[in-house]
Amino acid sequence: GELGIDLPFTANGAAGVAMVIGIPAITGVQYYLKSKEEGGEMAFGFGGGGSGDGESALSMADVKKYGVAGTVAYVLTELAFWAVAFPVASTLFYNSVGHWPDVINDAGDRTAVLASVFAGANVARLLVPLRFGAALALAPWVDENLINRQKA
Repeated sequence: GELGIDLPFTANGAAGVAMVIGIPAITGVQYYLKSKEEGGEMAFGFGGGGSGDGESALSMADVKKYGVAGTVAYVLTELAFWAVAFPVASTLFYNSVGHWPDVINDAGDRTAVLASVFAGANVARLLVPLRFGAALALAPWVDENLINRQKA
């Protein structure tokens, strides 16, 4: 694929590394510093975290309260995310370049698809509370139908 306009872009390894490593590192440091200021566990959430009455945002601790069923439910939500991420990245690649990616034989195609998945995963971090919520909603079903199947 080509850009719609003819600009003199050249490869710049240092800028690429700074973008790929620097932005997530800055974000991670900000989460770490914020969690230290608040005194402990890093809770992911939108806004101020909670309804203002001392209640915190959803966190992995909430999922762990459901025990094995909560953990299995969270794993299932993560598997669902990644099962969607690769086909979406491949479709975006196809729409951009005009051919399906050959991730086995072509390093350029493989790199492009993985970069798209990486970028999508970083955007999806904003949706961590939704994934925790999905795991919490799924936990009773997992407990009844997968974990305690023989007891019924």
